[in-house]
Amino acid sequence: MKYSSFLKRNKQEVQKGIILVIGKHMNRTALGIVDALLTLYPQLSFEELKELLPDTINPSAPKNYKSLFAPYNPNRKYGVVQPGSIKNEAIENGLDINASHFTEMEETFMTNDEMEVLVSKSWESSDTETGENDLQNLINHVKQYGIIVNAAEPTSEPFKTGSYKLYILNKKLFKELNNFKQVNYLVLGIVLAIIISLITFYLATK
Repeated sequence: MKYSSFLKRNKQEVQKGIILVIGKHMNRTALGIVDALLTLYPQLSFEELKELLPDTINPSAPKNYKSLFAPYNPNRKYGVVQPGSIKNEAIENGLDINASHFTEMEETFMTNDEMEVLVSKSWESSDTETGENDLQNLINHVKQYGIIVNAAEPTSEPFKTGSYKLYILNKKLFKELNNFKQVNYLVLGIVLAIIISLITFYLATK
């Protein structure tokens, strides 16, 4: 992952929080967390995002919606995010993707490799498989990436419209993360300039 060196170098400072998510309703809080993660780390590919948010965080969901993840496996973990391609799979299987994932334009995201990201709406306060609070597991997990989350209230109507807000807590680290791509290119440019200079010098002295 491109940001691993940054996280190791600033571990203690990062865990104090770079960005705060304040959410209303469990599923909207989860949506805000994914938004915060992609806001902090805009260079993530979809594969890297899945590595940062493993499916084991949120294992349970109605089995018919697990059929979206081809090839079908009823024991597969449901996950935090899935690719936008499952929308077509839902249509083919006669399933309403809006009942399982956020799909509105302002509720979906794009990774750096141009993969659409859909966030799960299914979050259990007592997971069917593990008995754990899935959202709390997500909250605990993302702290290592600099994301701090308020306690979201469980609701008996998880698919009702809620909201979330993001607040920058550490502007210095936030700015460093958003300049990460430019910094990488600068270093690459310096290295290439040195290599070209050495080659030029070698050819001139032959």
